[in-house]
Amino acid sequence: MFNNELLLNVTPQAVSKWENGNSLPDTALLPLLGKLLGVSIDRLLTGNNLLAMEQVSPYDKEYEKEEYYWGLQHSVLAEQVVRIMQGDSRLEKRILDIGSGEGRDAIFFAKGDYIVDALELSKPGIEKIKHYSHLTGCNINIIHANMIGYDIIEFYDVVYSMGSLQFLPPEQRRKHFDKYKQHTRTGGINAHLVFVEKPFIEVAPDWQRNEYLYTSGDLAGYYHDWEIIQCEEKIVDCNSASIPHQHAVNYIIAKNHGGSFS
Repeated sequence: MFNNELLLNVTPQAVSKWENGNSLPDTALLPLLGKLLGVSIDRLLTGNNLLAMEQVSPYDKEYEKEEYYWGLQHSVLAEQVVRIMQGDSRLEKRILDIGSGEGRDAIFFAKGDYIVDALELSKPGIEKIKHYSHLTGCNINIIHANMIGYDIIEFYDVVYSMGSLQFLPPEQRRKHFDKYKQHTRTGGINAHLVFVEKPFIEVAPDWQRNEYLYTSGDLAGYYHDWEIIQCEEKIVDCNSASIPHQHAVNYIIAKNHGGSFS
């Protein structure tokens, strides 16, 4: 991107730490850094890291097509979340849908009277969400941001993701899951589905270079201090990229009963 030693007088190791979210630039560097990147200092301080500023999704080309890449049918996990939350007495339930894609689950939650914040990086995906929400008459609050570096401000009854958290680099996962937990109200739930590495299953044909598989037990480990309502690992068939293949997936639904976070 630029010769950091000449222009900023910092080492490549320092830049790597910034990009991985392990440290932040010295405030004295912000004016020059903003000038080099062509962004304001305000944007540098909004919680989006350097990688998040490159608002490009690997699914952009697929989402630009007229058909919906993931279809319009909501996921089984979304249905399970709604069923579990039916006993919650709060009239308004707020959900953060991380990596909403084209909006199939976000719309499903909105139909169930949830206040939905749909976090999505892909601009074509966001246009699909807008179109779908208009057709269904559902109100969706769309957040155009990268999940890496996005600073969660609100507190939610549900923090949800469906197959999107493989874009979290392994060394950053702990802090992200802690953030999801810390921004979940007492009595609320987190629900996630991730892809798991298995030696007998080939990597999917549409797998991206910046996607990282989980290992068995990872999700349960992140939620060991919560009530784990459901946690299951299974093999599923998939036809994304129009090529039949399989995935090993692990999903979890965990409830916050209050207390400290690890």
